[in-house]
Amino acid sequence: MPLQHRNGNGHVYCDAFMSADEAHDILVNNITGKPTADPNHLRFVTGRRKKFWNRNVVALGLSAGFMEPLESTSIHLINTGINKLVSLLSLDGVTQAQEDAFNRLTAKEYTRIRDFLILHYNATSRDDSEFWNYCRTMSVPDTLTEKIELFKLNGQIFREEDELFTETSWAAVMMGRGISMRGHNAMADTLDLGRARQELDEMEKSIRFAVQHMPAHIDYLKRYCPAPASA
Repeated sequence: MPLQHRNGNGHVYCDAFMSADEAHDILVNNITGKPTADPNHLRFVTGRRKKFWNRNVVALGLSAGFMEPLESTSIHLINTGINKLVSLLSLDGVTQAQEDAFNRLTAKEYTRIRDFLILHYNATSRDDSEFWNYCRTMSVPDTLTEKIELFKLNGQIFREEDELFTETSWAAVMMGRGISMRGHNAMADTLDLGRARQELDEMEKSIRFAVQHMPAHIDYLKRYCPAPASA
């Protein structure tokens, strides 16, 4: 993780398949240059609360649950949790219906993110370690199986309501993991390929124009949010 004055390095591993010492060695031996600090071991247990809203307490962010840092969803879940809470609150006290609705909607959001994370690991052909053998052969939720089967059928991704990850995100992981499509969406046959190609070309031109006029990342940081000089 490149920061303005240093690179942050981390190694996420499963302690059921790797010791802390082995993980430490892998991290340190893959750092270019001399580390500026000793590795700090952080332990976490994946999961979520049975009830996010229970009586007069509402759990948001890490107090509500944690899956893993692969897609860094914690800030998003804080934001959506606050939005749901504000939408459900009233000036006339709290009812069971409000609490139940918050818990149901939040649980569904966690479930969809969970499925997306599992996809990264389960859809693999790696067999070079016990960890990857487990991931490749483990059972997965029915909701994920359904999503994969629909994609295999015709390349279709169904995004349910306001779930976090879009169709393009799901498709990118599925295709990147080698999940192939046996067919295509029938609606694609109605497209005029010439017009579609022209529209894609125009989109590419717009992107190139925007990139040419945007500042470089480092220039943007220096101008709008420079970090204090390191000691």
